[in-house]
Amino acid sequence: MSDQPKRSAATRQASPAPRRTQAQRRAATIAKLVEATIEAIAEVGYHNASLGEISRRAGVSKGGIFRHFDSRTDLVVAAAEEVGRRHMQAFDNLRQRENNGRPLDLTHILHRGRNRIREETNAVWFELLVAARTEPELRARLAPVARALIDDVESVAIAALTPLVPAEVARLLATSMAHMFDGEAIFRVTYPRPELEDARIEYIAEVFRQLTGASTQVETSS
Repeated sequence: MSDQPKRSAATRQASPAPRRTQAQRRAATIAKLVEATIEAIAEVGYHNASLGEISRRAGVSKGGIFRHFDSRTDLVVAAAEEVGRRHMQAFDNLRQRENNGRPLDLTHILHRGRNRIREETNAVWFELLVAARTEPELRARLAPVARALIDDVESVAIAALTPLVPAEVARLLATSMAHMFDGEAIFRVTYPRPELEDARIEYIAEVFRQLTGASTQVETSS
């Protein structure tokens, strides 16, 4: 009787892991390719993120890539979609962690938003937007992805800032801040000016307070 548990444990340890279905294997391969594409573009740039570079990073042959994506552009667009999804998930996580019934400081929100935009993964967006300026196909494919991301950003701002300001003003503030932080993230690589960047956020929060006659703290909704 005393040996039975030992035999059962050994049997469980020796049991092979369940085999993944074809759909699971396909999803795992696609995830590896998308992740490798994100890393490649962020680290070596869009034009250097060749299929060979992506293949090497993902551990998937070029032939394997074309079993899941018809072209490099398809893979790049999938990477852009994933970056956008992560971008918004990070903001959702921030709201959930800090939404404890107390007001959130607008200055703090701006700092956290700027830090998120400066994440290395978000550099993928900068690379693709610049490349899309001269590549019509990439521009056409990225347009709906960019539109969806900006729509999400604006929706978050409207939910956070109304009724302090009208929805149209919240939308304008959100896109203005996003574009400003995008510019900072790109330019600071060559000419960083952290003292002005921090002062800029304090100034914006103060202007918002004066415009609304409200505190620089805004209530969050659950």
